Amino acid sequence: MKFSSATLAVLAMAVTVEAFSVRYTPPPAAGVCRAALPRRGGLALAAKRKGDLFQEIAELEGESTPAAAAPAEGGVEAAVSTDIAVADKSKAMLAPEETFFEGAPSWTEVVIPAISILTVVGIIPFAFTIARQLWVRFKITSRRISVVSGIGGKDLTEITYDEIYEVKYIFRAFGSVGDMVIELRDGAKLEMRSVPNFPEVYRYIMDKVDPEVKAASTPMSDDA
Repeated sequence: MKFSSATLAVLAMAVTVEAFSVRYTPPPAAGVCRAALPRRGGLALAAKRKGDLFQEIAELEGESTPAAAAPAEGGVEAAVSTDIAVADKSKAMLAPEETFFEGAPSWTEVVIPAISILTVVGIIPFAFTIARQLWVRFKITSRRISVVSGIGGKDLTEITYDEIYEVKYIFRAFGSVGDMVIELRDGAKLEMRSVPNFPEVYRYIMDKVDPEVKAASTPMSDDA
């Protein structure tokens, strides 16, 4: 079956756009929720939305207010109360965000497409993987998981560890690279392909999620 060059160009462009993006499956329609897991302290685990963090800080600061506002008798007691209030507020301060990993997908995903470039069909997948190397970036920090993707790296997807419901993965490149699917509590899914240094990255993520989430996720082979 023969195709014109214009048809092949359109097909190549359509598939290229798909390859440049990191797949994010939005949550289902309103009213459809995943079963909640218990969280630390016996409270129900729910997906945290942006802004909840500021509410938690306000609550922590509110707890320290009575100690600061309590009437003090004498200058010494007043100074002690002020010190207590400052100490309580210091506990509410967030620790600096630390970056554990930041980089492009593993170069190993380029190997097979590079070999297949000897055929005309192999040029297209080779172009996909080169574009992913240029425009896709993974970032794993102490607070969140961020993925930059899309044509020109203009798409940003971010999730926090409290939003994660479970994580599944498969190894590639003899275990040094992995593909990961992160399912969120609202039913959305984030797929990350060809994550380098995968065992270390996966263990770091498992250390950040709740114990119930870790138990529901795929265990690392040598940790099982």
